[in-house]
Amino acid sequence: MDLFRKARFVVLPLAVALFCACSASRRETDKPAGPGAAIVFGKRTFKLSKTPDPDLEAALGDLLSDSYQAAMKAYSSEKPMEIGFTYSMAPGGAVYPFSEIEVSCIMQQKYARKKGPGLCGDLFREVDARVKKALSGR
Repeated sequence: MDLFRKARFVVLPLAVALFCACSASRRETDKPAGPGAAIVFGKRTFKLSKTPDPDLEAALGDLLSDSYQAAMKAYSSEKPMEIGFTYSMAPGGAVYPFSEIEVSCIMQQKYARKKGPGLCGDLFREVDARVKKALSGR
């Protein structure tokens, strides 16, 4: 049961990220996305280790998931699942891919202006705090 609960927080963000990636490849002449379309509201880059750190890499999934859960909990009255709030992560280092990661905050376009600053701000603050804690413990 615990595995199923964790899996839904991995599968949903991946599905939304795939949807965003597919919609991002549209030509400029295509019609703009509607208000229910998912958009990347904001992105932040977090610096990790300059050298490979398998333990840190293994912990990233839980670190991001826990950050996401904390941000959702703060906005539980706002029904973040209806807002389509999720995230994606991409490695961003040039030589060592996980020397930094880019975290994107994703939600439905129609909620972005009103809910985006709070939800994404909380997500990025949580990720930042957890990354710093993980790095200080190494």
